[in-house]
Amino acid sequence: MKLWTVSMSVITLVLSGCGTLPTDVWTGDMLEVAPQNESGLMHPEWGTPTIVPRSNVQGPYGEKNLYHPHSLEAFLAKHNLQYEVLPGGYKMIRLTDTIKFHTGSAQVSNQSAYWLNAIGRYISSQPGIDVVIDGHADSSGSSKFNDSLSVRRANAVKQQLVRANVNQRAIFTRGYGESAPACTNATASGKSCNRRAELRFILATD
Repeated sequence: MKLWTVSMSVITLVLSGCGTLPTDVWTGDMLEVAPQNESGLMHPEWGTPTIVPRSNVQGPYGEKNLYHPHSLEAFLAKHNLQYEVLPGGYKMIRLTDTIKFHTGSAQVSNQSAYWLNAIGRYISSQPGIDVVIDGHADSSGSSKFNDSLSVRRANAVKQQLVRANVNQRAIFTRGYGESAPACTNATASGKSCNRRAELRFILATD
């Protein structure tokens, strides 16, 4: 029993200290990697993610230089896109700017398409960046319809990135229907806020 315990400890130590993406990434199941809420983070004790201004960024790994060559953070800051670095054993960046939609529509707006194309061109030139797209709906219509609509919104964003030459095998989509509102559904402005798609980038580590 002692030998078994030591062996398992060694295995655990090796796996936890490898400094690369988690096992879920190796198996290709990226939807299991992206946390759906704070309780799903690998290391929530590292602190609350910081919403990043356009000048510099604070994250679980300390202060970073946004203008390091070929940095995703530098690219987002240059294009005035708000984001946050999520804590964990690997690097994940979530855009706080979201893609907006009209009521009942899964068509990406022209304004969102413009910066999605810019993001797509950047990602297509950079190895080791995977994208997780979360589609959402407001409370208008039936729950069944909103479930389907949120999936179609996520897929519409995916297709926009694919048209910008992002490898579709690096893009993963999820639909949440009306179950995860960012704002109240009691007002028109709140519903507009909830008709959205969110982007997360998972970066391979050295």
